[in-house]
Amino acid sequence: MRTVDRILATSDIHGENKKLLKLLKTAAYEPDEDLLVVCGDLIDRGEENLDTLATCITLQKQGAVLLKGNHEQFLEQALKEMIRDGVWHSPSSENIGLWIGSNGGASTYQEIKDLSTSRLIEILKFIQSLPSYFTTGDFIFSHAGANTRKPIEKNIEEDFVWMEDNFPYCPAYKNKVMIFGHVPTWLLHQCNAKRKKERKDTKIWFDTTWKDKIGIDCGGVFGGRLAAIELPSYKEFYE
Repeated sequence: MRTVDRILATSDIHGENKKLLKLLKTAAYEPDEDLLVVCGDLIDRGEENLDTLATCITLQKQGAVLLKGNHEQFLEQALKEMIRDGVWHSPSSENIGLWIGSNGGASTYQEIKDLSTSRLIEILKFIQSLPSYFTTGDFIFSHAGANTRKPIEKNIEEDFVWMEDNFPYCPAYKNKVMIFGHVPTWLLHQCNAKRKKERKDTKIWFDTTWKDKIGIDCGGVFGGRLAAIELPSYKEFYE
């Protein structure tokens, strides 16, 4: 991995490609100088899923690190079934139906259901190539934290893409700071934020107890903001 002075981390894009591009512009992201880490959930819920994937693939080619989130896991499982069954213009299984109906996959499904098998295979290979976590210097990045009762390298994909309830409130890894998304930070700030006006003011969450965790999913697709944090300065950016 190349040496950089500035790391920029964001998460939970959820198919909002225009918002992602604006955020990178706001943060003055320079691919040749900065390391960008996207902590998963590139797709679902938003309306620009294929555009978001295309942008992320371009960013990856420029040196960005893209991580797998639970919504990439949903998509991976759905694509395997769609390719295997050869018929996907209507939901072909209970699993795909659940992804579409309950887990935010409806918009992504509408964008991919008429694609060719070869295109679906391309997307599947991309999703399968995504690592579950990334570490550099003093920082560990993942989508939903980790099972901190185990060494980081002993965690499995499920530990990284799904969050244990107690993760934000217990110590993580000595001399490391974990950067994660998955949970809108208004929940970590322990406020209801039921109204969109309240959500739009949501900020990045810093663990003030253990000082070893930072939550960066500010719920952009739920009426909040897409956020990024600059490391090691801890400067915040919002869109």
